[in-house]
Amino acid sequence: MPETVADIFRLLEAAMAANRLEDAEAALARGLQADPRSAPLLNALGVLRARQDRVQDAEAAYREALLLDPSMPGAWTNLGNLLTRLGRDESAIEAQRRAVALDPHSVTAWYNLGITLGRAEHHREAAEALDRAAKAPKPHPQARWNLARHLLADRQWERGWAEFEVRLTNGMVAPVTAPGVPWDGKPYPGKTLLLLTEQGFGDTIWTARFLPRVKAMGGRLIVQAKPQTRALLDAMGIETIAHDAPHPPAELHRHICSLPGCFPGDFAPESYLRADPARVEKLRPRIRGAGLKVGIVWSGSVTFGTNHWRAASLNHFLEAFSLPGVRLFSLQKGPPEAELAAHPLRHRVTDLAPHLDDFADTAAAVTLLDLVIMTDSAVAHLTGALGRPVWVLLGRAPHWLWEVGRDDCDWYPSMRFFRQKGPVLEWSGVFDSAGGALMRMAQRAAGQARQVG
Repeated sequence: MPETVADIFRLLEAAMAANRLEDAEAALARGLQADPRSAPLLNALGVLRARQDRVQDAEAAYREALLLDPSMPGAWTNLGNLLTRLGRDESAIEAQRRAVALDPHSVTAWYNLGITLGRAEHHREAAEALDRAAKAPKPHPQARWNLARHLLADRQWERGWAEFEVRLTNGMVAPVTAPGVPWDGKPYPGKTLLLLTEQGFGDTIWTARFLPRVKAMGGRLIVQAKPQTRALLDAMGIETIAHDAPHPPAELHRHICSLPGCFPGDFAPESYLRADPARVEKLRPRIRGAGLKVGIVWSGSVTFGTNHWRAASLNHFLEAFSLPGVRLFSLQKGPPEAELAAHPLRHRVTDLAPHLDDFADTAAAVTLLDLVIMTDSAVAHLTGALGRPVWVLLGRAPHWLWEVGRDDCDWYPSMRFFRQKGPVLEWSGVFDSAGGALMRMAQRAAGQARQVG
């Protein structure tokens, strides 16, 4: 008996679910050979090509499907997702709006519209679409989490922090059995509060601004900390335990990234970390001499899911910031260190990475530098928390903390942003702006040095 379209789709769905892309390819080839003008099969071909990172072929397949049947909401939303991925925001938004108009009861269509609007930094509209997906009878599983991010980016603090708590129940934060009951943000005299670590290093550094205030509200505060951040918190006078140590007895607990929700709209102190003087003196011989001393970081953690959106190549940094009167120092840690070791211009950079065992060492280095220039990662939080000048080079649709369109930051007053304005992953304009600003800064510094001399 010859295969029907239904047979092809059953085979295709099973193969795609199991990531057997060769089997999916074979099934689609048979189906399209029998019916080359099948819009559903062409839409499915687009999904396969997108999975294979053949984005131009995927777009062609989606567009061909829509030319044959423009009433397919699934093809419109798939096209919108692909255009979002490519950074073609306006076309992506219109495609997603067509999908919603054709099927206004589709949770997936509303969710995808929200994600696309968010990538275009239309946070309020994104929140409205995601709210629809979150309140549906069968809500999209990630709708509330993304809703929280866009509410916060839009500075809707009260509701944003409330929705932010969904990360503790949707699998984003591993479930944990903690002692006592959840802390409600109120004073806790005579009791012990355990704060649980979560997410990345930057999250711990960012939320550490609230720790002295929380400590002053109660009896005993204990904070879980990973090895890389523990010395920083110890230096604040905060009692810490290893993140994987057994939980001590406590009447109360809360996850550390829930702290901002206890003080909505409050950005806390301008600087709240201090470098260890002994570590500063240990590094001082490596960071000295005339000229502006500028630290660079070109990548965040490579395990972060969208690091490719925020990281830039070392080559961009060397081209833009190798200037007279400027000395470059690498603060980069992790696998991207290898990029410097292999670069033909590595002699232009003093590599501090071998001397940085944790963030307390990096804090000491930052204290000795005049400026840090970097893409978005934990060192940006660290430098801002120290009150030291930091220029953050932002890709499209950055973390919600960095808001929209501004070149300054409420969370860190010493921070300045340089933002992508052109196509996605197009960094040349960002480095042009930052390079020009560094030229002016170096010229002023040289002039001041001549006056002193």
